[in-house]
Amino acid sequence: MKIDTAFQEDHQVKLIVEIEPETLESSKRRAAKQIAKKVKIPGFRPGKAPYNVIQKHVGDAVVLEDAIELLLEDIYPKVIEETEIEPYGPGSLENIASMEPPTFEILVPLSPIVDLEDYHDIRIEFETREVSEDDINQVIENLRDKQATIEPVERQVQEGDMVYITLSGEQKGGEDEEKKTLVEERRLPVIADKEDVDTTTEYPFPGFSRKLIDMAAGDEKTIEYKFGNDYEYEELRGLTGVYKVEVEEVKSRNLPEVTDDFAKSVGEYETVNEMIEDIKKNLASRLEAEQNAEYETQIIDKLIEQADIKYPPQMLSHEIDHFIEDLERQLARQGMTIDLYLKSQEKEMDDIREEVKPNAEKRLKRGLILMEVANKEDISVSPEEVEEKTQQALTEIQQVLPEDEARKFTKGEALQGLVSRIITDEITSRTLERLRLIAKGEEIKQGDEESDETEENSEITEINGKQKEEKTKKPNNIKEDNEVDIRN
Repeated sequence: MKIDTAFQEDHQVKLIVEIEPETLESSKRRAAKQIAKKVKIPGFRPGKAPYNVIQKHVGDAVVLEDAIELLLEDIYPKVIEETEIEPYGPGSLENIASMEPPTFEILVPLSPIVDLEDYHDIRIEFETREVSEDDINQVIENLRDKQATIEPVERQVQEGDMVYITLSGEQKGGEDEEKKTLVEERRLPVIADKEDVDTTTEYPFPGFSRKLIDMAAGDEKTIEYKFGNDYEYEELRGLTGVYKVEVEEVKSRNLPEVTDDFAKSVGEYETVNEMIEDIKKNLASRLEAEQNAEYETQIIDKLIEQADIKYPPQMLSHEIDHFIEDLERQLARQGMTIDLYLKSQEKEMDDIREEVKPNAEKRLKRGLILMEVANKEDISVSPEEVEEKTQQALTEIQQVLPEDEARKFTKGEALQGLVSRIITDEITSRTLERLRLIAKGEEIKQGDEESDETEENSEITEINGKQKEEKTKKPNNIKEDNEVDIRN
């Protein structure tokens, strides 16, 4: 067997494999025997017909196709071992270059490579923000809003009122009748927001509720609004909407006073001070998480900028698949299928895949960076920790899912998937924590507990290494455009 390698720019390698004619002939006879067991040949018992009879009955092309499948199944592991490449996934038979001698071109995606510069030199200032009085007051106001009492009033709309309106809207100058309607006529309640409230996501357009102030029941108004070119929803960018509003009813919203009784009504508090302290604690925890997430993003972006990252196109395609799966789950929670979503957006699946590609690529690079840092820093999770966290996760699943659904996570692929996610999440969390310390220039302390786990973690690394080695040598499903499909 003769092998030539040609590395491609897209991080794949083309293997040109030439074999002896005798080897192919042997595979053809093996293939014929297998065919004879499945195909009824007149005058012969299953599997007993001679080679030339089988070849004549089914045709040499059928025998050859099956023979190539068997042949590649045999030689692929040897080719991978001999070339010492590290494949990311299954190779594919791209071309049969010649039959004299038999020569095959196999395209193999390579495992990703991340070349990091010395990330220990990275320094990024960490900006600490404190919980402000305004933050606390905003939470209290939200709690008051939830307990507001509503009563009809005979006056014009004021800030904070609940206004019941009839609303319709259409595109100004729109020629396409199907796209002209922006809002079909409907009745809905609207709270007239205060001037300092962020109305970026307000429906049907930012600042709409402020347009209702000073209107009274029975009043009608037509409002034009031009959407900016950077508006959240692409289909509305640059359009001008014409909205017709009729006020049906105005109701005042009376907010409760902030007293000890109010505090008792919103939680397990005895006093307003207890409530405020708990709000402050929760806000501080949330703010810390947000600051860490922003800081981690800065670090990863810096690492991606400095690193040389190579991966095959199949890897990005798989990441896009994960994005689409996430979208399908989100739609399912809203009672919508992906097909219905595509129809409503007037898009094809290829359009959606192209839209998510930049985010998928960013997430892929982030994952590869974190994996490389975790390897360099010897970050891992002990079997005891994995078992403990798996039990915790299973307990939580049993509490929120029906018994028959929860039981699925206790065995098979579902359990393995759960364990894999737990390990990945834990290693990711520890790696990000390590990077935060490095970027802040803080000392990394190697505790006794970590030292005690070194031997145990090395065993995990060894196991993972053996699994990787076996995966490399295994004849991963080689697929060929000409319907040759070699399976394990």
